[in-house]
Amino acid sequence: MFFNFLRFWFTHVTSGWFRKLYVIHDAPIPKDVPVIYASTHPNSVIDYLPAPFIQNHAVNVLVRGDVFENKYLDKFFRFIWMLPVYRIRDGFSQLSKNEQSFKACFESFDRKEHTLIFSEGVCIQEKTLQPIKKGTARLALDYLFKHGGEEIYVVPTSSNYTHYRKFRASMTTFFGTPIKCSEYKALYDQNANQAYEKLTADITETIQKNFIEEKDYRDDSWTEKALEALRLGRLDTRKEWTLADRSYFDEEKAVVEVLNEKGEDALSNDFKTLTKSLNLNHKHEGLLTAKYGNDVYLVQAIILSPIFFLIGLLHAIPHYAVQWVLKNKIKGIIFHDTITVFGNGIFLLLQTIIALIISLSIFGLGGIWIPVVMVLLSLIGIALIDEYVFSLYNWRNMKRKADFQKLYDEVKGLIAGK
Repeated sequence: MFFNFLRFWFTHVTSGWFRKLYVIHDAPIPKDVPVIYASTHPNSVIDYLPAPFIQNHAVNVLVRGDVFENKYLDKFFRFIWMLPVYRIRDGFSQLSKNEQSFKACFESFDRKEHTLIFSEGVCIQEKTLQPIKKGTARLALDYLFKHGGEEIYVVPTSSNYTHYRKFRASMTTFFGTPIKCSEYKALYDQNANQAYEKLTADITETIQKNFIEEKDYRDDSWTEKALEALRLGRLDTRKEWTLADRSYFDEEKAVVEVLNEKGEDALSNDFKTLTKSLNLNHKHEGLLTAKYGNDVYLVQAIILSPIFFLIGLLHAIPHYAVQWVLKNKIKGIIFHDTITVFGNGIFLLLQTIIALIISLSIFGLGGIWIPVVMVLLSLIGIALIDEYVFSLYNWRNMKRKADFQKLYDEVKGLIAGK
């Protein structure tokens, strides 16, 4: 019950921040056996969400041990399926605490539960894959061949983002073909370290296949501008938030691979000049799919503005509370999406509970309609937000649609000439 509520609430909040969550399974996730998700880690705690969201059950997660130092936080984090893992950078004296975490993992595996590990061992907010650590392989194989487990699978998991720290970005997560760990027994019996290395290499191979990796990544690189130009031709209007569609991923990976190979000089000077002239950015996504002229989109923005003003008032306290936390308490920008999603979720939940208590005290049971209306308004806002944002920011740009088309055509040409 508790998990189902959290899943509903934070899916609702996350879908307000991310436009779409594309989920691709290379093969079905095995049932009735323990599973380890060996996940990439470019975007902090957000990288964890697809596993419980999509698999529809609680998933344990190993996280940095220093956040467990407070005894109250320690109890709370363990209650919400988090376990500490200590790294060398935390101090050699801390590494002995991992035995307790590994024991807890083994016990969860005995119960055939699922666990996610950030196998890069570090969170760096770049479209660059960090070396996969051997800890995932060691945990899986030691469970089988030291602890005496019956079977365990490792699922290489890759998460890709159109943008970091941008409102209405999209996320694509791949659950790779599950790796059956009992098949490494002969090598483990011969040399355990070689078995760790082989399994780690197999995990890495699958993750690399399903991860868009940019050479010399920067948020404002010409490769990123090329991807923004490519997205001018798409605006996913399907109602479902979660979709099993890899076509956008494949197209973007193809563009990045061309530019990784040929360099950013593969983009013409005219492309770069026009990009600056148009101030091309993520708010232009889908502009070439527009069916109407600027007057229609201006009217649409005007009509929808009162609705979003009301929704903005409803979300004002959670929004400014999160902004205060980001400004005064959070040092690393890598936590921006995490604090935004979870912060808004928590503050919005608290606001709804307070509204429920106050309305019940004033109106009795009839007062339940107030928090219900608040939640319904949020859902309406999520359903209409892309139409509103698009019309608000792009009604003026319809007059330069031909110039945006030139950018799109050049990037499409890169793929065609690959």
